Amino acid sequence: MSCIVNLLTSIRRIRRYGGCDGASSAAWTISLLRGDDCGRRPIVLPADAEKAALLYFLDVKRLRMRIGDSDLILALVLLAVSQFEIWVVGNLEGPKALMVPVMVATTLSLRWRRRFPLLPPMVLAGAFGAALATFAARDEWPGQPTSLSMLAVWVITAYSVAAYGQLPVAVFGLVLTAGMSLFRAALDPAIDWDPISSLFVFIPWGAGLALRRHRRQAAELRELARQLEQEREERARTAVVEERTRIARELHDVVAHSVSVIAVQADAAEAALARDPDRSREPLRVIKETAREALVEMRRLLGILRQAESTLGLAPQPGLQQLGSLVEQTRRAGLPVELAIEGEERPLPPGVDLSAYRIVQEGLTNVRKHAGAARAWVTLRYGDRELDIAVVDDGEAEAKANGPGHGLVGIGERVGLLGGELSAGRRTEGGYELRARLPIS
Repeated sequence: MSCIVNLLTSIRRIRRYGGCDGASSAAWTISLLRGDDCGRRPIVLPADAEKAALLYFLDVKRLRMRIGDSDLILALVLLAVSQFEIWVVGNLEGPKALMVPVMVATTLSLRWRRRFPLLPPMVLAGAFGAALATFAARDEWPGQPTSLSMLAVWVITAYSVAAYGQLPVAVFGLVLTAGMSLFRAALDPAIDWDPISSLFVFIPWGAGLALRRHRRQAAELRELARQLEQEREERARTAVVEERTRIARELHDVVAHSVSVIAVQADAAEAALARDPDRSREPLRVIKETAREALVEMRRLLGILRQAESTLGLAPQPGLQQLGSLVEQTRRAGLPVELAIEGEERPLPPGVDLSAYRIVQEGLTNVRKHAGAARAWVTLRYGDRELDIAVVDDGEAEAKANGPGHGLVGIGERVGLLGGELSAGRRTEGGYELRARLPIS
């Protein structure tokens, strides 16, 4: 109890806190923490934090943690009030040898009103039922009850069984609690049943039922929020997998194109080195430029993995604006390419722009690596609602899909995601043709 007294006195007893050297510091303390009479210690607060400190100590949740079990305290307080009414006030009529155990049992049962909500109604019905049976056997009936503790027990019991029990338990508890007043009216001919007195049972019971429904809805909302958070995390993980797949496809496009150019130019440089060393410089220059471009692209893509949440100061995504450079690079690699653009050029959505570039890049890479072609043609045709792409060569072999998810398979995935169409195969007049149609509006 000394901790409770300290709680009340500490609100007013705010003292200056001296430092280790005895000097007074510009801070206030409140004593109900570790280091005081309860084995607690003071909290050091700024001088302007008095109001916050008082709110801290008056917080109900913190008070419950400091004082202890609130239901036990409630039961003990009601027990003390009931005994005071029995022995001092005298408004709990009846033999003391009977009323003392009745009030002890009914008040202390409230200690378990949350864990076992049906226990208080059963104890109340049993105790007061035994008391009423005793009064009926003796034919000695007390007057109209005016006890405050008895009223509190009735109200709290009706509220608790509805607030913490399932609906069948709550209904059964209501029957037990309200049935006592009917049982008293049926046994005592001097007392008529008063419907108004039943409001002290039905109103708390209804309030408890409403609170229980509110708690259930709050729990359902918390569960829904948890499920939504779980789904959001799952979608985030799925997005990460999809992004890594996209990056793998991008890396394939970059590496396959650049390495094929480097391989072709290395062969040309090796062949020219023995006959004409000066002519080997051009292939070596192409190798150097291609390797640098591939390195920039790889840094950009790998930078996405390392810095997904930050702004990357790396090279921008390629698009059809870089198509001329791609064609020129392919020409320097030894494959003559003709580029034709039909229709009015205009800005495209970023996804379509990047996919169109990658389709042409993959088509030219496959021509160099697999077709054995002497010449290639790239055609872009801008329509009102779609973009037609064609990469045609005069080679003998067919282009290949370089593994699942890459090469032509990767092109098919790109086109499918955009809702377009893709066709690839041999031409009747010879050579190989890759065509894609991408919607742009």
